[in-house]
Amino acid sequence: MLSDGAVSVEVLPVDPAAGERCLRQIGATADSWLGAMALHTGGALVDNGWLRVYGGGCPQRRLPDLAAVNPDPEAAGHLLVGADVLGGRYVIRGRDPESTVDTVVLPGEPGEICYLGPDTLRWEPLSWAYRDWLSLLVGGAIVDFYHDLRWPGWEAEVSAVPPDRLLSLYPPVYTKEGRAQLADSDREAVGAEELYGLLDELTAERAARH
Repeated sequence: MLSDGAVSVEVLPVDPAAGERCLRQIGATADSWLGAMALHTGGALVDNGWLRVYGGGCPQRRLPDLAAVNPDPEAAGHLLVGADVLGGRYVIRGRDPESTVDTVVLPGEPGEICYLGPDTLRWEPLSWAYRDWLSLLVGGAIVDFYHDLRWPGWEAEVSAVPPDRLLSLYPPVYTKEGRAQLADSDREAVGAEELYGLLDELTAERAARH
């Protein structure tokens, strides 16, 4: 499902026992695309690592597994399945109509992929199931999807960022100045959880104002 992509895809190896354990913990079936990612791969780095797709985990490449990034998906009401290098996240929306991320109610339908844009600070429904999301982005949709958030030479810079770290930009991409000065922004690799926490806080503040 990943071998004929229009952009670069590095499928990471997985320890078979770790893959089986991850599959059980997230409650997916082995014949689903999500289950296949957990069972048969350590995850994937798409388009020079711009997109990190979680799978069964690959410690040697510092990509956590689906179970690690979703310690209690039933309570959370969503499942984190991927993230981009700027801290944008992709989750599968749960069945609960009040499914939230850090107090912000997720839009869309159950089973649909929702995306938090690091530039918009807003969760948006993409009208894609997991299979659609993965096949479309790997198939080349990622190029247009992120066209306005890339700068000259991003490929080499992003490919050097370990999968457990993300790029924090200043001015931030959620400001007008940040979007206008992408090429000249100060960029620093930071821990994923650090940037996730900041974006969640800002997203919740934005939602409260609207």
